[in-house]
Amino acid sequence: MNNKFITLDCDDDVVLLQKDTFKVSRLKELVREQIYSKWERHSAFDHMTQKTTTQISEFLKQISVAQDIIKIDEIQLNLIIDCQILKISGKGWQKGKLKIQIYISNVTTNKYTLCLEFCADQANESESPLDDIRKMIEAR
Repeated sequence: MNNKFITLDCDDDVVLLQKDTFKVSRLKELVREQIYSKWERHSAFDHMTQKTTTQISEFLKQISVAQDIIKIDEIQLNLIIDCQILKISGKGWQKGKLKIQIYISNVTTNKYTLCLEFCADQANESESPLDDIRKMIEAR
C-alpha cells in the first residue's frame, strides 16, 4: 500500500465491499443514514447521573473529569476497510483501502460531515513519485 489516500469525489465511481457494490453517492447516503440512526435514535446509560439519556448525541455533549465538565464540540470517527474501486476514468478494478471519515459536530448547523478516501494497494504507473523528475528532464 502506498499510504496516499485520495478523496472519492466522483459520485459515479463504484466501490466493492466484500460482496456488495455501491456507487460512491449511495455508499455516502447509507453511511450517513446509519450514523444518524445510531447517533440520534439510540439511548445510553449515564453512570454519573444513573439515568438513561434519550440520545447518544446528548450523552456525548460533555464529559466529566473529576469536578470539571468538558464540553465536546466535535467527534471524529475514522474507519479503514479493505475494498476495491472501479473509477469511471480508470482501467478496471483496483484493490486497496477505503477510509471513511465521519465528523459529528455539536456546534454547527451541518451536524454530520462524511468523507470517503481510497488508497491503492499498488500505485499506478502514473502515480510514481518519479513522474515529476521525468517531466523536468523532458522539458529541457
